[in-house]
Amino acid sequence: MDLRQLRCFLSVAGLLSFTKAAKRLGMTQPGVSYQVSSLEQALSLKLFNRGPRAVQLTASGHYFFSHLQRLCAEYESVIAHCRTFPGEDIEGAGEPETFPDIRQLQCFLAVVHRQNFTKAGEDIFRTQSGISYQIASLEKSLGRKLFHRAARSISLTEFGRLFFEQVCGLVADYQRVLIQAQSLGAGAGGSLTVGFLGVVFMQMLPGLIREFSQACPGARVKTVHVTLAHMFDAILAGEIDCGFALIFNHDCPPGIQTQLILKDRMMAAMSVDHPFASRKKLKLSELRGQPLLSITPAIAGVGVEWHRAICEKHGLDYDLTEFSPDFPSMFLAISMGSGIAIQPRRTIEEHGNARLRSVEIEDDGMDIEFVVAWKAEGANPLLPLFLQCFNRVGC
Repeated sequence: MDLRQLRCFLSVAGLLSFTKAAKRLGMTQPGVSYQVSSLEQALSLKLFNRGPRAVQLTASGHYFFSHLQRLCAEYESVIAHCRTFPGEDIEGAGEPETFPDIRQLQCFLAVVHRQNFTKAGEDIFRTQSGISYQIASLEKSLGRKLFHRAARSISLTEFGRLFFEQVCGLVADYQRVLIQAQSLGAGAGGSLTVGFLGVVFMQMLPGLIREFSQACPGARVKTVHVTLAHMFDAILAGEIDCGFALIFNHDCPPGIQTQLILKDRMMAAMSVDHPFASRKKLKLSELRGQPLLSITPAIAGVGVEWHRAICEKHGLDYDLTEFSPDFPSMFLAISMGSGIAIQPRRTIEEHGNARLRSVEIEDDGMDIEFVVAWKAEGANPLLPLFLQCFNRVGC
């Protein structure tokens, strides 16, 4: 993959339009299409589904695009770091190129490994002159010499040695990305395990999974009901690839990345016979002395921690809390007048009945977020496409 192919692919993938990409790059639309088709042929990948009016990334294309963006950002950081060290400048070179030319980098690594242009060419099936040209082009793009050249030997400059240390892992990472993308493109599909809790997500998942299955026909999707207490641990342990959950105070564990689904607010759920049932709003301090209901810590996890924190903050007696093993049991107890529960508006609506009322809580800190969460490092390669489908379907 050379620079022109890289730029054309990234532009089309980002804009989902060959025409707009051509305009941005100052090229013709057929020229951009040719570069992308050449890249697909060279990599043995179908990157786009081309329709009469729309362009969409394939599963392998989406995976390749998301990781190429990351690799480009890493390469730009490498260049910025390397340029802080002294080196032999190339006369007439402009600003260093911050997009990686994978073909040039592969030639560079081959030369470093064999310490010889001819032998490096044999290893990667290129002529000696072709290798020399790629190295000279790379040096010009960097604005620095990478090798000391003698009659019968070559050796890395100090800058070249630093550059090698920085890009060696990046090229290996690119190869892993390419292999995974080719696996997806070959129909190896892969699988995605999705954790969820509550009816809010059960109503949303069928449409989302249908959309994802159409975008990636070879992939298998498994859904698993996971408690809030175990959700984030299950993600970090690799038991599930992503989970639909809720977070309090924008707080989630280290190593977890999230995308907002919707914002909600905690309400006071009570029986229609409760003296507060006719109220539109109340303050938490008014619940002092009232029996409280909640879900057991083994199920609700951080939800119970949040419950304890607001009890302490507003002078409520946490020890008066009675814990139920599940939501139907808790809301049945509320309907029978056993106490008040502080729960998300959506959750109360899920379990609502004629004997139940919800009252808005005026205090600050009652906002919560429903999110989709996944492991920040080492996420399933299908996840970017799944999230793209989620953004189209919404909630």
